[in-house]
Amino acid sequence: MRNAVITHAIRTPIAKAAPDKGWFRDVRADDLSADLMARLLERSRIDPHLVEDVRWGCVQQQGEQGMDVARQAWLIAELPLATGGITVNRNCASSLSAINDAASAIMAGVADVQVAGGVEHMGHIPMDKDYNPSPRLFRRHSEAIMHMGLTAEFLAMKYRISREQQDEFSLRSHQGAAQANERANRADEIIPTWGRDEQGLKFQVTQDQGYRKDTSKEALAALRPVFNPASGSVTAGNSSQISVGAAATLLMSEDKAKELGIAPLARVKAFGTAGVPPEEMGIGPVPAIHKALKKAGLKLEDIGAIEINEAFAVQVLSCLKLLGTDEKRVNTRGGAVSLGHPIGASGARITVTLLHRMRDEGIRYGLASLCVGQGQGVATIYELCG
Repeated sequence: MRNAVITHAIRTPIAKAAPDKGWFRDVRADDLSADLMARLLERSRIDPHLVEDVRWGCVQQQGEQGMDVARQAWLIAELPLATGGITVNRNCASSLSAINDAASAIMAGVADVQVAGGVEHMGHIPMDKDYNPSPRLFRRHSEAIMHMGLTAEFLAMKYRISREQQDEFSLRSHQGAAQANERANRADEIIPTWGRDEQGLKFQVTQDQGYRKDTSKEALAALRPVFNPASGSVTAGNSSQISVGAAATLLMSEDKAKELGIAPLARVKAFGTAGVPPEEMGIGPVPAIHKALKKAGLKLEDIGAIEINEAFAVQVLSCLKLLGTDEKRVNTRGGAVSLGHPIGASGARITVTLLHRMRDEGIRYGLASLCVGQGQGVATIYELCG
């Protein structure tokens, strides 16, 4: 089996999905994707005709995100017509699944060069727009499984994660995001992207919008529970933000990278996908991580950098508790609580951040994982090249 490597990994800044203050409120998801794809190829300096397929994660595939946004964005970017495009939907893990699918094709010898990533504009197309589940789904499961906030409250009760623990983790997320956004090396990860400020003036966005470096434990503690007002612990402050963003990676076989004279960032070591009860959808990363570790022949202690998507602070803390580890290696540059969670892009976003962490800090093995609505988990292990 051939090795699949990621040679380039970039993303847009993540903006709030706010109709009046969101920096990307006037930017379409397909245009955002197209511009990022073009910048990825510009940065790589490869001939775009070498790209055989584009795999692009997106959850709400309608409107500007519909009719195969992967192909639409590639055409908007005026890239080679011979390249195909497919849009992938595994809810929050859509773009990580897109990366894994691209890696699988390369490992199997089906393709040599692929683009994989994802996008979501949760301001233009809300997460639950036109959702219409079959009544038969609820013969086995409560309707509450479709409400991610309630599944988070269930985790807090079952795994005994206190409100104070959730707020402390959330504060850490904002602090990590603030520090990372103010470092010069964040520019290697984030591509400047045109947007509009709160006054409506056009400007180049170079940082993420959602993090708050001025937040505090006291400010987070003052927020009321959202999903269970009477006795809950999950608030707007310890939940992921509704966001807009895109992320992209360039994958190829290790032999192709050598032929092109490109030094890859990391090779895709192993990945795993698992299902869990929808009522506990937040623990999905745990079995997926165990599967990926087994395939890689590694233990969790071998992993120097971990990115677990922060759908909710309680969700990450529950996973860490079940994995038997703490948060020291986890999301050191912030996560979805502070940065935001553009659902179709988040799997690629955490991969982009992870690979830059690994390169900057000389970490050999890194792990990216997400929980998935309706009860799934996806995890991918990367090995630093060079």
